[in-house]
Amino acid sequence: MSKSFFVDGVEIVNTTPHLINFLDSSGDVLVIPCSGVVINARAVESDAGERGLAKLVKTSFIADPESEKALSLLEAEHPGAIIVGSIIAAQAFPGRVFAMTPAPGFERVPPQEKRMNPRKFTTF
Repeated sequence: MSKSFFVDGVEIVNTTPHLINFLDSSGDVLVIPCSGVVINARAVESDAGERGLAKLVKTSFIADPESEKALSLLEAEHPGAIIVGSIIAAQAFPGRVFAMTPAPGFERVPPQEKRMNPRKFTTF
């Protein structure tokens, strides 16, 4: 069974391969480890024209079958949870995997200082 954590009453499942620092409503930093499941996707490029000598491409992110299976299991284990993944995974699994947003005041800080908002997520 995969691990989930609650931050400000929100159940969060971390499917990134790294720790996530969330800033809760009382100002405490809660470090959420990986759930033990990493959701991946692959990039697929399509031609989008040219600009001068430069070739332009459009990149789409496609769910891989192993991640689809793992995500379905996570959703069954943690119904209603916010399943957090990379921005790429969020695009490959729209409405199922969500990307993080920075906590107010942490929008433009180095990654090691970043704190994420447990009450706001990006979806595609």
